[in-house]
Amino acid sequence: MTQLQGLMQSLRPRIPGSLLAGRGWDRLLGRIGDLPAAAAAGLCGFELKLDDPLPAADFSVAVTPGPVVRHFLVNREAAATSTEAWLGTYLADWSRADDWLMLAYDIIGIPEGRQAAPAVYVRPGTRFLSGGETFHPDRLAKTLGSILGGENGHEHRALTRAFAALPPNAVAVFAAAAPERVPRFVRLVVAEVAAHQVEAFLDRIEWPGSMPAVSRLLSGMRDVSERFMIAFDVTEDGALPRLGFEMYPTTVLGAGYPALLSTWLTTTGADWRGLTGHLVDRSLCLPEKAEGLLSWPKCNNIYGPDGAYRLYMGINHIKMVIDGERLQAKAYAGLQCCPLSGIRST
Repeated sequence: MTQLQGLMQSLRPRIPGSLLAGRGWDRLLGRIGDLPAAAAAGLCGFELKLDDPLPAADFSVAVTPGPVVRHFLVNREAAATSTEAWLGTYLADWSRADDWLMLAYDIIGIPEGRQAAPAVYVRPGTRFLSGGETFHPDRLAKTLGSILGGENGHEHRALTRAFAALPPNAVAVFAAAAPERVPRFVRLVVAEVAAHQVEAFLDRIEWPGSMPAVSRLLSGMRDVSERFMIAFDVTEDGALPRLGFEMYPTTVLGAGYPALLSTWLTTTGADWRGLTGHLVDRSLCLPEKAEGLLSWPKCNNIYGPDGAYRLYMGINHIKMVIDGERLQAKAYAGLQCCPLSGIRST
């Protein structure tokens, strides 16, 4: 089994039908195209709208050394989108060991028959702290600007503005560029911002949304989720209205944001029951979506004609998105399928 499509087909019985099925499943398989099956050994992500009865998902995949990188290098001349062509060029000089990339494919909101360029998520690579270190955005701005095309002055000014506004000890965990979306912006996902720091931070980035809505969201979630990261889009002129809080259950163990990044591997459905139940009670999640989500986490060995594999499936976070007057809940679930021969026993 050499292609991710084939691997995903073999895993189909393990995917809850209330989350992904029918035309949604077919469109996801069509979008991943001829990606190698080895992509599943890194990380595959599924973005699920919890208030939408349609069983469909957007999809993301980590770009890892080996077959995945070779796939983009070999296919860069025939890439389906300009972003994938950029990726092939970028990976040809991918020399830094700490580089990390994830491609996020919009599927649900894209007209059938069209393939939208993926957003590209990167890790800034260093803990950029606003409380002491001087942030020099040149390298990150150059990378994000090259994804979007044209000069990177917009990204340089947007990053400088955003990092200057961060509270002391806040950490920029991810940065992203989304070529298909307008206006041109940089997305940042920031950790280690305490609830009492949120309002002042949003003021500093000139977020144009409703601060009372943020206060109601965080206070209303306090019993089921006290830890979060903030995802926001920023231009050189300030933040855009759309704002996301990536929420984690109160049962997550471990100090600091690194513990949150591995939540999809360390939690079970029981850890997420209180949070999903709260969303159902608030009509932000359909009961069948909650049931499917709680059945997602699992760890199984799989045996087939191509060998033996270890399958990990888990929930990483639930994002609460404030966009104008609307509040929406999305779940982000992960899947990893590794050959057992590559897993060390402990």
